[in-house]
Amino acid sequence: MKHILMVDDMAVNLEHAVDVLKDAYEISTVKSGRQALIILRESIPDLLMIDINMPDMNGYELMEIIRNDQRLKEIPVVFISVETDRESEIEALKMGAMDFIKKPFEPEVMHSRIDRVLEIAEQKKELQSFAWKDALTSLFNRRYIERLVNYTNREEKKCFFMLLDLDNFKLVNDRFGHLTGDEVLIRFSEVLKENAGPKDSVCRLGGDEFAIYFPQDSENCEESRMQAITRKLIEDVAFEVNDMLGNTSEFKVSVSIGISGKPEDGRNFAELFAAADKALYFVKENGKGGYRFYADMEAERFKPGKDRLPDLIQLSHQLQEMGDEKGVYQVEYAGFKKIYNFVARCMERRKQNVQLVLFSIHDMDGRGLDRFREAKGIETLELAIIRSLRRGDVATRCGDVQYTAILNDVSLKEGTMIAQRIKEKFKDLLKDDPMELTYEIQSMKKITK
Repeated sequence: MKHILMVDDMAVNLEHAVDVLKDAYEISTVKSGRQALIILRESIPDLLMIDINMPDMNGYELMEIIRNDQRLKEIPVVFISVETDRESEIEALKMGAMDFIKKPFEPEVMHSRIDRVLEIAEQKKELQSFAWKDALTSLFNRRYIERLVNYTNREEKKCFFMLLDLDNFKLVNDRFGHLTGDEVLIRFSEVLKENAGPKDSVCRLGGDEFAIYFPQDSENCEESRMQAITRKLIEDVAFEVNDMLGNTSEFKVSVSIGISGKPEDGRNFAELFAAADKALYFVKENGKGGYRFYADMEAERFKPGKDRLPDLIQLSHQLQEMGDEKGVYQVEYAGFKKIYNFVARCMERRKQNVQLVLFSIHDMDGRGLDRFREAKGIETLELAIIRSLRRGDVATRCGDVQYTAILNDVSLKEGTMIAQRIKEKFKDLLKDDPMELTYEIQSMKKITK
């Protein structure tokens, strides 16, 4: 049953309206504009009926407050008045009222007009829903989230904007067709909704680009929660979406995520989008399938930590990509990439086992490494590798605190023993410095185009 809130300082008018409408609608009544605003803080009615001539706050003043409130501005309003002059009716309609009903009420006229206004309001709501929704995924669209973010741009409290892009989606369309591509987008949108909270707004911006807006009253609107959500999203996409494509696919779909914060990274949609897009671009250029906060992009350097460094899966994926695309890995160890590709193509012919190892340096006390300790750590690691690897093995630096190596003609077990030897040598060379060396190792596979 539709809910109508009626505002009139005359008790007899309220009683008359309730008597006429009570069988078809739920009616609430108040005797002043201030009382109406108190009610509106708690609940939004389907229709407001407002008397023009009231003491303290007249109908026009109440209407002005409502139309300037983003939460209330879409409520349909009908003015009621004993005034019969044309100017009063014109003024009411100019302010945005949907109808003007004269007092004393004629029951059938009032009933039919209220019915018509509510029917028009419902149609308008449905049209707005279509205008703000993505046809394929039923998520909100770009127009909606732009409007939402821009309307709240004066708020000083913390908010987050997350930009997401599916990696290798073009390959899905090329390999499986656009119908399967649509199914992937739908499943991806479901994963996003499953991970977002009830107050978070999930939208599809276009193509395989999506966004989530976490407002100030969201249970997820803090950095630790954002980190947990992004990691969960990356895991869920890797499992759920790739499961649709089957295990025979020669490529994997992943998600790259950039995150900006409001108000420090921007206050409106354009600023938050631009910041998140820069963070997303960095993830794309550094192995994909990860996330980055724009605040970290503004920092002088990366803060090391296991979940902020590229892992072996990302490294292996980047190295196996064919072509001459530009990027951090391409620039810093193009020669190593050529060796990797050569070894991978030759190893089956020679019946050799080859292991790929990624070493990462961390601070054991969790505070992060300054520039001096980063330089000390990577130089020490380089020395440990030189003293431990055999002739024919290949190694290269791939970041401020990371080194990678190709171990030729060894089993996974033997490769692990070599990596462990490097770790022990690193510790001996450092002596009392509380830095830790970790490693990941996997067998290289033959590259497929």
